[in-house]
Amino acid sequence: MKKNFLILICLIICFSLSDVSFAQEKPPVADTAKSEEKVAEALAKAKTLLLAARKAKSDIALDQVKDITITSDAQITIQGQTLDVTNKTIIKFPNKVLTVVLGPFGEIKNCYNGEFAWVKTPGGVQELVGDNTIEFQNAIAGDPISILRDFDKPDCRAEFIGETSWEGQTVNSILFTTSIGHEIKLYIDPKTNHIIGKSYESKVGENTFTNEDVFSNFQTFKGVQVPMKRVLKRNGELFAESIVKEVVINSGVEDKIFAKPQ
Repeated sequence: MKKNFLILICLIICFSLSDVSFAQEKPPVADTAKSEEKVAEALAKAKTLLLAARKAKSDIALDQVKDITITSDAQITIQGQTLDVTNKTIIKFPNKVLTVVLGPFGEIKNCYNGEFAWVKTPGGVQELVGDNTIEFQNAIAGDPISILRDFDKPDCRAEFIGETSWEGQTVNSILFTTSIGHEIKLYIDPKTNHIIGKSYESKVGENTFTNEDVFSNFQTFKGVQVPMKRVLKRNGELFAESIVKEVVINSGVEDKIFAKPQ
């Protein structure tokens, strides 16, 4: 029972945060002038696409987005059972995040305060270590606002990998590597220039999953486009679906809310 509850907490962490991705082994690139030229073209193509996506994402410079709070209703499917939950995610850029999940199991708070992670459940408060801590760091780095703000910085990499089919439409696909070395495939709608999906690997306990995020129904808040619906598939099966109820940007989130409870 305790093991299943811990697994549930980890799964909720993965869902309630924006994205969690883990480094993957990169295939070798042939050391030829031709391949180098192709890589350069792919990098340039990715930059052009992401510049367009940045413009579509926001009417303001994304470094002006200091914090964002998103409240949503969600259904999570675990071992054939569906749980109804409410979720509030608060991100204070560049490195703090707090999620509050309320469901039939009670209230669970997950937090990364820029230094370490902690979780509060009906059973008490506990610091998180290892992969669980990394998940929070990746969640912030993999948030669409972070990606579109940082993709052209020297410690990030974005490479166009071609056109592909995504949810019944043809999209542009980019392999994005965050500043902390984790890879996410981005799927960009050529008509709207929105990031409408992502795929990545995540780790929960000893298990590694292949995840697909699908974003839709974009609406504008203070000049920033936010997807109001998110579907998360895990290993090809539906894991969670959420509908955003409220978005608040630049509310002046204080650091004290990220402090570990005593």
